[in-house]
Amino acid sequence: MNSPDKIAIVDCGTNTFNLLIASQKANDGIRFHCRERRSVKIGTRKNLKSEIPQDGLNRAYNALTSYKSIIEEAGCSTVIAVGTAALRESANGQSFIQTVRTTLGIDIKTISGNREATLITKGVLGAFSPEKGCSLIVDIGGGSTEFILIDRGKIHWKKSFKLGAARLLALHPLSDLPKRKEIRDLESYLDASLTALAKACDLFRPVRLIGSSGSFDTLAEIILRQQDDSLGKSVHYRFKKGEYQKMHQSLISSTKKQRIGMPGMLRMRADMIVPASILINFVLKRFSIRSMHLSTFALKEGLLFEFLEKRKNNL
Repeated sequence: MNSPDKIAIVDCGTNTFNLLIASQKANDGIRFHCRERRSVKIGTRKNLKSEIPQDGLNRAYNALTSYKSIIEEAGCSTVIAVGTAALRESANGQSFIQTVRTTLGIDIKTISGNREATLITKGVLGAFSPEKGCSLIVDIGGGSTEFILIDRGKIHWKKSFKLGAARLLALHPLSDLPKRKEIRDLESYLDASLTALAKACDLFRPVRLIGSSGSFDTLAEIILRQQDDSLGKSVHYRFKKGEYQKMHQSLISSTKKQRIGMPGMLRMRADMIVPASILINFVLKRFSIRSMHLSTFALKEGLLFEFLEKRKNNL
């Protein structure tokens, strides 16, 4: 029997498919029942407009088949599913979506990068309220990275760039032990690609960076594991001065095998974490940002909050 309160959110990303199941409490609070993620890696090509390979489609379909069982067992009355860069850009993305709709009954809607940015902001602001001053939200996906400038809950500027970790790695392959020239070349590419962000940051001057989604979760988890701690159910983490820089140096001076061995490192992120960290480090240096935070809430939580808000307004 379906529960009128349980909502399932399915976030079909380029690297990972995520499932969130939640319900609203009587006091308008939220109870999170389930969080699942599956590595699908459907966007490892230089050009995401080309077709997703069959093995990637199989991983994606198997993940959604598993999620369908979890959703049915939980008795969710509402299922909201969205697809991001890889599904919206690939030549066979829509045919895959149609297959999933027909066989599994999950209706995936592809969303624009601009819509992603809005939802990410809703999710981040549901995790914590930044102090005074402009904040730069950075959400690194597989195919795209969203940058949002906010102050006191208001979005001043937002843009989605085709600079996701999987895409960067496909465009600028890194050696198993990254070479300095490879890192410099990637930084030069980022510098040329982020001129619009540079202009916006010159105007609004962000004082802190708020990272959301997998790469930032992983960085915080590795740091905390070194201190015999863990993120657990925390929704916000503030990186201490210098600890991210120390972690960045460790990542770019290690092999994939060494990274996999780091406590807190997810195997599926061991290759993508390097270009992601190079991107983070570039942004911190380029825009002289000294304070760095993690929000464990991002797009899927933003979808949940938006749905609950609309439902409340329609009562």
